[in-house]
Amino acid sequence: MPDHRPPLAYPDPPLTDGVVVLRRWARDDLGCVEEATQDPDIPKGTTVPATFTPTEGLAWIERQWSRHDEGTGLSQAIADAASNEALGAAVLMARQSGTVEIGYWLIPRARGRGFGSRAVGLLARWAVTEASLARVEALVVPDNIASQRVLEKAGFQREGHLRSYLVFERQRADALIYSLLPSDLS
Repeated sequence: MPDHRPPLAYPDPPLTDGVVVLRRWARDDLGCVEEATQDPDIPKGTTVPATFTPTEGLAWIERQWSRHDEGTGLSQAIADAASNEALGAAVLMARQSGTVEIGYWLIPRARGRGFGSRAVGLLARWAVTEASLARVEALVVPDNIASQRVLEKAGFQREGHLRSYLVFERQRADALIYSLLPSDLS
């Protein structure tokens, strides 16, 4: 039976815990996209362009808007709540009915301050409560210990190890699968 669930709407008001805010990407966020292109791991595992130009950066931001417009997901900037400066991305990608996959990244200078765990926790909890989804999944390469910690701090449970599951430009990689269910919040 096909899922007739409407596309995810941007949370209104934007999600925040006073330290981070998740908000719609803006044209003014090109600096964040440019910094992301300078970290070799971000373009390798995401749709961020490997080489920055203002045209490529704006095209990337427009693709983030199109996730919502096309009903394929929801991409938001992770911003510092005090300055509203974009420091990364948190994305929900529609999978099967009632399930989304969460992806996230932070520019290097924003790492190690808890922004990732806060943002992932806010977005995942919103997805299984306010958006009434049944499941949020996350895939992480086994050697990305920092990302595993982000998920665990946000309340995700590790479920398993998928061999040769992820496809990168020139290689395949194993993935650890994590999930957050509404029952995990009780």
